[in-house]
Amino acid sequence: MKFLKYFLIFLIFSVNHTVFAKSLEKKEFIIGVQNFKYYLPYSQYSKRKYIGFNKELLLMFAQKKSYKFIFVAYPLKRLYRVFLSNKVDLKYPDNPYWNAKLKENTKIFYSDSVVEYIDGVMVKKGNENINIRGMRHLGVVAGFTPYPYLKYEKNGQLKISEEFDYKTMITKVLLERYEGIYSNIAVTKHYLNDVMHKNNELVFNANLPYVRSDRYLSSIKYPEIIEEFNNFLEVEKTRIDELKKKYKILNYLPSK
Repeated sequence: MKFLKYFLIFLIFSVNHTVFAKSLEKKEFIIGVQNFKYYLPYSQYSKRKYIGFNKELLLMFAQKKSYKFIFVAYPLKRLYRVFLSNKVDLKYPDNPYWNAKLKENTKIFYSDSVVEYIDGVMVKKGNENINIRGMRHLGVVAGFTPYPYLKYEKNGQLKISEEFDYKTMITKVLLERYEGIYSNIAVTKHYLNDVMHKNNELVFNANLPYVRSDRYLSSIKYPEIIEEFNNFLEVEKTRIDELKKKYKILNYLPSK
């Protein structure tokens, strides 16, 4: 009986070790990414080219581990279906709260935080202190849900309008057709300053409701890759911080 017990323990250990060893033999991974055209500095997918901070960071990790990463872009809703059906090996970016209901029956492994992000309201310079009572009309890019403001729209206090590109949305705030626009702060700042060259004519209003959270790398099939990535984030922190500076992915909360 004792022999049987030890034999079973040995067998379980051997199987687990074999599975882990085989997974490390795999060197080519498919990374599911978003096919957003306007999402620099994080990423941009246009004319079948994927560029930006996300790609450069992941390639830095892949090079360190001698992996080959193949980036495959999908529309956001389809990306989740593809990920949950195990048709891609990893997904970036991800967050446990994004589409939480869809993912609730799936065991997903998340890395440590890669970058913190803020989704909030950009207003015309000079309106940094406007509060929610001063908001009447809010712009938002199509497909982007302004969760903190839905209750104000529901009670009739606020009108929310969608735009299909950042240029139109930003222009309408500058012309004061909107009091502000709800978006990712880093993305709007990139488009405002680096594309439209309207340097700092819109500013982040931290007095209005905003979402502050993090982006993570995720995988269903390869928890060991997530562990390796966590180690990479720690060991290469200086290089990663420099990469964030290069792409102007900064902390936009005003200092107190």
